[in-house]
Amino acid sequence: MFLRNFWYVAAYGSELGHAPLARSLLGEPVLLYRTETGAAVALEDRCCHRNLPLSMGTREGDGIRCGYHGLKFDARGMCVEIPGQKEIPPGTRVKSYPLVERFNFVWLWMGDSAQRDDRLLPRWQCIDDPTLTTTMGNGGQALPMKCHWELNNDNLLDLMHVVYVHSDTLGGAGIESNPVTTERFPTGVRMLRWSPHAEPPPLLAQLAGFASKDTDRWQATVCELPSHCTIDAGFAAAGTVARDGNWDGGVRLRALITATPETETSSFMFYAQSRNFAVGNDDVSQRFIKNIRAIFDQDIRVMEGQQRINSALPNAPRIEIRGDTPVIAMHRLVEQFATRERAGAE
Repeated sequence: MFLRNFWYVAAYGSELGHAPLARSLLGEPVLLYRTETGAAVALEDRCCHRNLPLSMGTREGDGIRCGYHGLKFDARGMCVEIPGQKEIPPGTRVKSYPLVERFNFVWLWMGDSAQRDDRLLPRWQCIDDPTLTTTMGNGGQALPMKCHWELNNDNLLDLMHVVYVHSDTLGGAGIESNPVTTERFPTGVRMLRWSPHAEPPPLLAQLAGFASKDTDRWQATVCELPSHCTIDAGFAAAGTVARDGNWDGGVRLRALITATPETETSSFMFYAQSRNFAVGNDDVSQRFIKNIRAIFDQDIRVMEGQQRINSALPNAPRIEIRGDTPVIAMHRLVEQFATRERAGAE
């Protein structure tokens, strides 16, 4: 199940060059490249003559020439040349996707272009905040995952797993017993766990040079349709910040993560992190990049394991626990909008 009338990250901006880049998104073959002026282009990755992927062709000027019979398409997807004939049959074109470059990501609108809504782009302005240091994920390369895209939402709305999956980096005693609160919005869900007098996450404490073990911690995730998650996590000396106050006074990290479906059982993760500690420190940035990738590798191992069982035993009974409330809320929201899209298509 895919939600189509939303924005999806197709690539990091750094992934796109003048050479064709092929990527499958929501089950559709997509061609990405940059024009001579550097503008990003996204077209359906097929020639409408004999269906050869256009990514197997060559870029010429701002267009792309098919590597089979030489038809040339411009950046709008219109055929502008057919070798050996002057006339171009009506409708000789391929689909062009609405595209926005923002926050160092390339976003595509995968559904009905008439329903395009830029308000559905996530509010990730912290990436551009000069008072913070932002690192882009995975060396600016899409991170493939052999799992359904919604498992990433589940993982990020269920931060209790850090105690068990990431015990040596993001865990810390004293947080698993604290309750989770859930807020619902028209197109998203927010979960919050506030943990007073808890140990700080080992990785962040180390990188921030924070020695105290008595801290107040927060873990908050806002997940917006379809899969744009903002994790706001951090800590401060006990009693110095409030549960619902300004967390800038503590060691604060915002992880910005989205999963773009490739197929029903595979997806791509794209991510960035903005921090308010060790700002401008390149050594900390490099250590941070390495550690965060290792953390996401642990998450992916879990999600791919879930996918194997989900595929093998799709009807196996499962239970829900109290901490699943934000996950269940997000599932219901996805199904609500999927039902709307199906009704609109019919």
